[in-house]
Amino acid sequence: MWHIQKIDPLRHIADKKYIALVGAGGKTSLMEYLAARVASQHRKAAITTTTKIYAREPYRLLSKGSLNTATQGGVVRIGKTLENEKLTALDFEDLLELGGSFDTILIEADGAKGRPLKYPASHEPVIPPFSELVFVVAGLDGFFGPVREKVFRWELFEKEGGRTGDGIVSPDIFAMLLTNESMLKNVQKAHCLFVLNKYDALIKRESPIEVAKAIMRNTGLQMVIIASVACDLFYEVRQLTG
Repeated sequence: MWHIQKIDPLRHIADKKYIALVGAGGKTSLMEYLAARVASQHRKAAITTTTKIYAREPYRLLSKGSLNTATQGGVVRIGKTLENEKLTALDFEDLLELGGSFDTILIEADGAKGRPLKYPASHEPVIPPFSELVFVVAGLDGFFGPVREKVFRWELFEKEGGRTGDGIVSPDIFAMLLTNESMLKNVQKAHCLFVLNKYDALIKRESPIEVAKAIMRNTGLQMVIIASVACDLFYEVRQLTG
């Protein structure tokens, strides 16, 4: 029996300090959403990266001062330097030191060039080993579009997954991109939450439910979140046992 329940995602991060986000299809939006929710509870949230993220005010550069200066309330975005309007990566030591100044640290640990789906290269993602929770994000707006347009690193997916870039992202292909061998690579499942984002962009509403079930069957995960971050909607899909 399957159970679907509306939830507040903040409950998953309430007792966590280091939270990484990987995948595609709305990592930054989810990160900003969670940071704003943390700040609304009068707690300090930092947004940062182990790759690169676009700079958005307010932000701080570690190259311009010590971590101790980044202690203002609310949400602060932090990078090592600023290059081409992007904040550059912090190393793991920087992130650990940042923990002394902020209640919650949200780390974008992957890149997807704005695509809704991704097939990671061997060096990806760059997840800090001390991450207490990892959100694995995929965009439901990737459904029924060409693989070469919707999947970042589709050439690698074509080579290793055996699916042509000229094909269409069917529910089967969507689920293939969210397996232990692809998006769960280097992710500890005990500290992982799958988020299928952009539910509001779908025409065929039944597709994400079937994909959520396939993800749980293929990975052994007990729960998947279907969401529209833009609409502040989050639903847990679980399989009840016993």
